[in-house]
Parts: sequence; C-alpha cells; structure tokens
Amino acid sequence: MANANRVVGQMKVTIDGAVLDTDGETEMEIGGATREAVTGDYQAGSFRETTTPSKTTTKLLNKAGLSLSALRAIDNATLVLKTDTGRTWVVRGAYTADVISFSGSDGKATVVWGGQPAEEVA
Repeated sequence: MANANRVVGQMKVTIDGAVLDTDGETEMEIGGATREAVTGDYQAGSFRETTTPSKTTTKLLNKAGLSLSALRAIDNATLVLKTDTGRTWVVRGAYTADVISFSGSDGKATVVWGGQPAEEVA
C-alpha cells in the first residue's frame, strides 16, 4: 500500500511502449470537462461544458539516438505516464502538438503532446 503522505517526485513517460528519457520536469494537464459560466437575466450559477484535450509537456535528454523528426511525425500514439506514487494516466490518440524545440546549452528537447483527455487507470 502506498504511503498517503508521499507526493509525486518521478514520472515515467512512454509513447507506444517506448520509454522517453525525460529530465524530471514533465507536466500534464489531464483535460476533460471545462465549465464556462452562463448567466441569465436574474440568475447565476449555470454553466456549460466543453471537452478540453490533454496536454503533456516533456523535456527529453537530447541524446545521439533521439530522432526529433520521428517524434514530430507522431499523430496517433498511446502516451502513458506513471508516477512514483502508483498513479498511471493514459492518453489515447496522442500527437505531437507544438513545434519541437531544443537547445545546446542544456542538452534537452521540449516536446508537447496533445490527445484525448487522460484516463487515470491506477
């Protein structure tokens, strides 16, 4: 049983089963229902919902074997994010959402993934 006081410190990210070499700064917006206030003449508190896609931002170690072109081409993958607290999130239909950027000063490449709202599976 996981310790209830433990907070997320490490995350493992995979794309179609391939583990990504991340730098420890991965962020995920799980997506799902977004509520927008709808006001009436004499009332407040109503809302409407739209569905927001998930967004995962990864900073990858830009090693010799990493193909940024191959990552840029991804448009229908399964992204899995596992935390060290025992939670697992799955994004189906994941795609590379933004232009990939990299820097020689820190040896990292930033990749932003979009997709269906993330599903918590564990």
